[in-house]
Amino acid sequence: MVSVPATQEECLRCKGGKMLCGLTFCPIVLRSRALIPLRKAIPKLKNDYYGPSPPSIFVGRYGYPKVRVGPMATLGSDIVDIVDEPDHWKTRMSMADIVGFRAKLLRFIAPPIEVENASNPTRLIEITQDQVQSSIPVDLEIKFDKRPRIGMSFSRFNQPMGAHVQFSSVQLASTPKISYNTDKIVSDTDMYSNEAISQLYKGKHTVTQITRLFSSGLLGLTKNRRFVPTRWSITAVDDIIGKHLRNQIRDFSEISTHLVFHNSYLDNDFWILFIPKHEWFFNYHEAWKQKSAWNLGGRKPTILTDVEGPKGRTSYASNTVGGYYAARLAIQEKLVQMRRKAAVLAFREVGVGYAIPLGVWQVRENMRQALTHKPKSFSSLETALQFISKRLTIPMKYYRRKSPLLYRSSLDQFLEF
Repeated sequence: MVSVPATQEECLRCKGGKMLCGLTFCPIVLRSRALIPLRKAIPKLKNDYYGPSPPSIFVGRYGYPKVRVGPMATLGSDIVDIVDEPDHWKTRMSMADIVGFRAKLLRFIAPPIEVENASNPTRLIEITQDQVQSSIPVDLEIKFDKRPRIGMSFSRFNQPMGAHVQFSSVQLASTPKISYNTDKIVSDTDMYSNEAISQLYKGKHTVTQITRLFSSGLLGLTKNRRFVPTRWSITAVDDIIGKHLRNQIRDFSEISTHLVFHNSYLDNDFWILFIPKHEWFFNYHEAWKQKSAWNLGGRKPTILTDVEGPKGRTSYASNTVGGYYAARLAIQEKLVQMRRKAAVLAFREVGVGYAIPLGVWQVRENMRQALTHKPKSFSSLETALQFISKRLTIPMKYYRRKSPLLYRSSLDQFLEF
């Protein structure tokens, strides 16, 4: 589904030509243009496909604990290295760029399989598991009975995906290149999945690569290995790595001053405040402006918030969901890099320009980019908050009503628990 920050009447009057909604592009036209290469390429596919996989896999969630699993492959070798690696996407890429090359990612799905069969899969799925371990693209030969459906799917959790089709057979047409570290950890059936994920992260695997292995049911004790729906695995990996990093942060010295970081990309503005404190604390705010996606009929901004203290969360961040864990991971990576600990306030403001959901990767990478910039330094919490308040487009009073920290008369006092 594509969310459009305009009324139906405006869209009908505009038809993508007058930009009556105030955007610089029309989401409907953007989606249609992204499908043009598909309309040309898919009719040329008869009942087979030969081409590269990033390598990649998709595990659906509908029908759980029976799910559809299969490889993803690309129409065009020029995009294979980046099409499913958001960790490497540059934050200067436009929404049109991202939607365009994601449209060329074909999703092949097998008949539903029980999630606990990850350790005893069908031959179709076993080959999919083999190729997903590769550190380089893998050529696949795939057969199917019907041509892929031309279309795209959008989600606030996953990256956009192109056409899909049920396949009947798959063969490796090139040899996967599997690193020693990957092979060692996947082969270790006595290692718990949390430890496996931490070891892969230490070994410089990207979050996306780790998510693929976890989703494929290739990590953990043999009896516990399961296929994990892609949507769930993204947040699970962000969470597990975040907990691992939090344990490191506890032993660091606190920062000496208040630091403010900022980045803006795809009409998402991020403001991050590091506060000197003896222990870790995190409060994440996600604000959707009027007429932005998911807040089309709202007369006021919609603000959601989640929070955790030094011991972390004991329940799922049900307000800001996957974005919370993606943002937290980026922040914890920065603190580990600095070898410091701090309490952190993070503000995300989503404007009307973010009209097509691209997935929580955008939160993680936007935050990572913000934390590469030189921060503003402040001697007090009050002056740091005043600086941020003047630059937020949504008045701070709305955040104060939502935040368990900002609602307090003294944030400093609240943090001293």
